[in-house]
Amino acid sequence: MSDARPSVPFFLILIDHDRGFFSVEGPMTDDQPWQSATRRARDGERHVECGPAGPDRDALAADYRQTHKLAGVPPGSIVKPWR
Repeated sequence: MSDARPSVPFFLILIDHDRGFFSVEGPMTDDQPWQSATRRARDGERHVECGPAGPDRDALAADYRQTHKLAGVPPGSIVKPWR
């Protein structure tokens, strides 16, 4: 019997503070490629970050837009996942 549980897909907000944008990436079950991509971008002096995450793309985007007053951009516009 396996202890591995199936991963529940989620969506992830990526933020570009330099340009004042955010994107919603996903669905995914592992944010490590995105964490690596944002780390690499920060190493290049960009002010980007990952998070928050949630199960509903539209609700996540609406909440983030309203709370932070940033414009949304299409997925993949801020960084590309690093594998």
